[in-house]
Amino acid sequence: MRTVSRTTLRSGREGADTFAATQRAIALAGGIGRFVKPGAKVGLLINAPNWWRKPGSFTTPDVTLAVLQLCLEAGAAEITYIIDPANDYWTRTTLGAQYPKLTAAGRRNPGEWTEVEIPGGVSLKKAKVNRTYLDCEVLLNLPIAKHHAGTGFSGCLKNTMGACHRTTNQFFHNGSGAKGEYEDITFLSQCIADVNLLRRPTLNVCDGTEFLLTNGPAGPGELRQAHKVIVGVNPVSVDAYGCTLLGLAAAKVAMIGLASAHGLGQPDLGRLTLREEKL
Repeated sequence: MRTVSRTTLRSGREGADTFAATQRAIALAGGIGRFVKPGAKVGLLINAPNWWRKPGSFTTPDVTLAVLQLCLEAGAAEITYIIDPANDYWTRTTLGAQYPKLTAAGRRNPGEWTEVEIPGGVSLKKAKVNRTYLDCEVLLNLPIAKHHAGTGFSGCLKNTMGACHRTTNQFFHNGSGAKGEYEDITFLSQCIADVNLLRRPTLNVCDGTEFLLTNGPAGPGELRQAHKVIVGVNPVSVDAYGCTLLGLAAAKVAMIGLASAHGLGQPDLGRLTLREEKL
């Protein structure tokens, strides 16, 4: 059985509580030493680019700081962002000023791209992706669980688009001949499932603390505070649990079923081992 761990903030406070909850959730998944070995080159795929600025649209920096600290403690030789976080990212938390070593730990992405074939891809046969995404020894996926106007849900699987060049992402939306961005959701969902065939994250750490219930992915929209951090090796399983935070059934989110059909994971929560702690 696949294991998904999650921690819930009993107090619901931000900052230090989210930081601690993230580290505890990773401990429940086996500890950072299971995933990051001394001398490892780590790639961080964080859903916090410059264009996500509204509350509930981006991975909270508290989650990212907690992961950065664990990577350094595990002896990572290099930590590189696959997509650079927003310029003001660390100012969005009170912890940013407290952890200057952590905010300086990640290397900016060098901006190198490569086009690769996708064996087994149904709608997406090739993709132009960031080289760090392919070359890093450890891939840590740090999405936020939130509403998405097209796919219905955005989480681990959808976050992989952050590793793709804009030309590939444009194909996701319009490659079937669709004129609107979300005119062909089936094609978009299949492309998302296909691109996840390129590699599986070493670990997924999903922010479920505060997120958009409506008008995602950018917002502004209705917010929910679930005060959860969800961790697991399998993006399909983490997304399936993430859907429950938004009141969604994973079976209704096409990309999850399509990714599962590719053999990328188990979406049935009844067949998963769920470990939860409250802080």
